[in-house]
Amino acid sequence: MKQFFAVVESLITVALVLVGVVGISYRSFRDGGWVTQGLGKMADAYISYPLIALGVTIVLFFLYRAWRARINQGRGGKVFDYLLYFFMAAGIYFIGHYVLTGKF
Repeated sequence: MKQFFAVVESLITVALVLVGVVGISYRSFRDGGWVTQGLGKMADAYISYPLIALGVTIVLFFLYRAWRARINQGRGGKVFDYLLYFFMAAGIYFIGHYVLTGKF
């Protein structure tokens, strides 16, 4: 019986993660989605405030390098757990949104 509940828990986790990934992808890459809006705002920021945008880009680059170095040393386990929880929460949100409004 314990094994049955472990299988059900795994299936629910996989389903929530898949719905979360699909929902975020759909919201990001559709026409007028988050990527289109974000790239437009980022281009506007580089044109309007180039020094601030350059500083943010440099900081993001060094944060990315530090994160990659941490993963290569084998100390990045918790980040992936939090990423899994994030996608599960997004899956719950998108399922709830679909149930309440009928739109994905």
